[in-house]
Amino acid sequence: MKWLVLVLTCLTVSVAAAQEINATVTFDYSAISGTDRENVLSLGPAIQDYINNYRWTGQDFKGPKIQVTLNIYVLSASNGMYTAQAFIGSQRPIYKSSNMSPMVRVLDNSWQFSYAKDQPLLHDEFHFNSLTGFVDYYMYIVLGFDYDSYDPLGGTKYFQKASNIVAQGQNGDNPQGWQPTTAGTYSRYALANDAMSGKYEVFRNAFYDYEYNGIDMLSTQRDSAQAVIANALSKIADLVLQSGSRSALIRVFFDAKYMEIADALKDYPDKSVLQKISIVDQSHQSTYDKYMN
Repeated sequence: MKWLVLVLTCLTVSVAAAQEINATVTFDYSAISGTDRENVLSLGPAIQDYINNYRWTGQDFKGPKIQVTLNIYVLSASNGMYTAQAFIGSQRPIYKSSNMSPMVRVLDNSWQFSYAKDQPLLHDEFHFNSLTGFVDYYMYIVLGFDYDSYDPLGGTKYFQKASNIVAQGQNGDNPQGWQPTTAGTYSRYALANDAMSGKYEVFRNAFYDYEYNGIDMLSTQRDSAQAVIANALSKIADLVLQSGSRSALIRVFFDAKYMEIADALKDYPDKSVLQKISIVDQSHQSTYDKYMN
């Protein structure tokens, strides 16, 4: 690894350990009123503390923390049952650069959770909770992408943890969002399932090359880094074209990366890569077209 060092520590020495994630949480409850609103007045700061004070890897994390944004919008509530949508974003520093590389950008529209006023938020891997389970799931997804960007398939442990939460959520009191969906449709189930599927190891290895040998090297070895990025993106595009559909995993990648991709290749002489990407990522085709022209 270029600058990220992970040192295994004894789990009992938790006071001296460094947490991995620096999360900023916003919690918008303006759409609800009455007791249900009063119950969640302090929930946003509680979730932020829950994320930032837990050691998600069980390791002493050296180096810059992963920057995470979690924006929660409560849509409705009834008797302690809340329906919400949440935006989850993460980014990590780029090697020898002041810029940040976006890693995850997800808008989850199907979150239901139960909550009682002043209910403690406890991390429990063996008992599913519709509130903390959702948060845990996305922190492991964030860690999975982050670790994959430094080592080939390095995030497997965390994607597996996310997949375990999906299995628990399917049997929980609020299974919405945890269940299988139509192919190509985003869901927590689909994202974790794709990440753990051997079918998408090609994507995950290409993602590592794209990030570690491409984006991280742009400021110091631009020509060779661009070639690596183009090659990695070509592999990802070929995977999509061969499968005939864009998976949830690849959708999350492009939703986070499309502007970074266009900017990284704006002066790359071979425009065929952006042309191929614009075919498999039609949601952002106008951006690629703009940079190609």
